[in-house]
Amino acid sequence: MVKRPLVAPEVCAHYHSGKKYEIHVRLREVKKENIELNFSKNGFCIKAQRDDLVFATCRSLDVPVDPNKVKTKYYDVEGLLEIVAPLLKPIKTKRIPIR
Repeated sequence: MVKRPLVAPEVCAHYHSGKKYEIHVRLREVKKENIELNFSKNGFCIKAQRDDLVFATCRSLDVPVDPNKVKTKYYDVEGLLEIVAPLLKPIKTKRIPIR
């Protein structure tokens, strides 16, 4: 068995209106059936395999999410996994002026 390099994928996570996380993971040239995603209320782990390497990372989230309501969509041409994870409790924020 040939050992493939382990690489952390690009991950961009941000809030949207204080009600959910929107997370984007770049998985170039990976087939949807080769992606494994596991969620808890405090974070997620992802592992995605292709012929020459394995993408893998675990990330913690600052605000708890509802893992039972996580939704995903994979855009295979772009190699982009989109994850929407609703927060367990909405967050109230205050806008701070930039001077």
